[in-house]
Amino acid sequence: MTIEPSTIALVITTFDDPGAADEFSARLLDDGLIACVNRVGPVTSSYHWQGKVCRDEEYQLHMKTSLERVSDLKAAIERLHPYDCPEVLILQAGSSQSYSQWVKQCVQTTP
Repeated sequence: MTIEPSTIALVITTFDDPGAADEFSARLLDDGLIACVNRVGPVTSSYHWQGKVCRDEEYQLHMKTSLERVSDLKAAIERLHPYDCPEVLILQAGSSQSYSQWVKQCVQTTP
């Protein structure tokens, strides 16, 4: 299998409620911003927040999109996410050519 240079992105965010994570995922899929999402968890997150160290159970969303749609996806996360400061990690990802083409096809915008 040949790995294509980076043409897609893996975007990660977290939720404290699995139902909310699923609803959020469905909205992004319906809006054509992501081709695929994996809900992982629960995971234990430890972090600094408002002068304290917190430890909570969360659910990670691993979302796949094209590099062209990353800005739109980031804006949607910032607009729709219930957290005051949502995690938005954006990683460029190489992939097989067929997977990359599938992702691009799923999230392409119409001219």
